[in-house]
Amino acid sequence: MSGDMTSPRYDVVAMTRRSWSRAQKKAIVAEIDVGGATLSEVARQHGIHSSLLFRWRKTLGSVMGAPPIDVSSTLRAHTPSSFMPVMLPPPTPPAATMPKAAGPIEIVLDSGRRVRVGADVDTAALLRIVEALEKSR
Repeated sequence: MSGDMTSPRYDVVAMTRRSWSRAQKKAIVAEIDVGGATLSEVARQHGIHSSLLFRWRKTLGSVMGAPPIDVSSTLRAHTPSSFMPVMLPPPTPPAATMPKAAGPIEIVLDSGRRVRVGADVDTAALLRIVEALEKSR
């Protein structure tokens, strides 16, 4: 290798973080809503993220003559201040039920026929069955 190797080949010039003066921030924030420009469009024009522009607008709002943006007050304006009572239907009394039997119920008819049903049988259906069996004897 030939040449002088004591001096660096390149210099780093770019900074990773830009700094903005207060006047620059005010000027950029003032561009929002001028001529119908949206905050996102202004941020894109200046090469900054829209969240940074939102933050600048919030902090500089009182300085520029406009009240600072308070998101919580906006939310409070749309939140009901009281709760509505919940109207529940009145409780229904428990239906008259047969006591739970351990096993099936067996009914012996006059004709000698036997009907076995569970304790949870529908009484109206059972009456129809018994009447039909009694008529067919």
